[in-house]
Amino acid sequence: MSGNKLKRRSPILALVLSAVLPGLGQIYNNQLTKGLVLLALNFGISYLISEPVALVLGSSGPMMDRPDILLFLAYGLAGSVLAVVSMIDAKQTADRINKETESP
Repeated sequence: MSGNKLKRRSPILALVLSAVLPGLGQIYNNQLTKGLVLLALNFGISYLISEPVALVLGSSGPMMDRPDILLFLAYGLAGSVLAVVSMIDAKQTADRINKETESP
């Protein structure tokens, strides 16, 4: 028997943690490096989207005539994809950990 026994994880909790902040579910699953990379990517996207958000919110006139809206949409899409991928990965990893804990 190995001294490095895995503890069961809640797939739903892992998913919710990643929904709150991408990377938290991975940290909960003891995937520290992956979790920190996802957190860094999330904070990077949040930083990059802050200026386009301020420009879009502070602008007057037709929105579609502003190039800032494209940056806003691109970074928003990137953040959404990161969140969904993080949530799916956290849940699947928790499921895999639980399956491994059941194996002899």
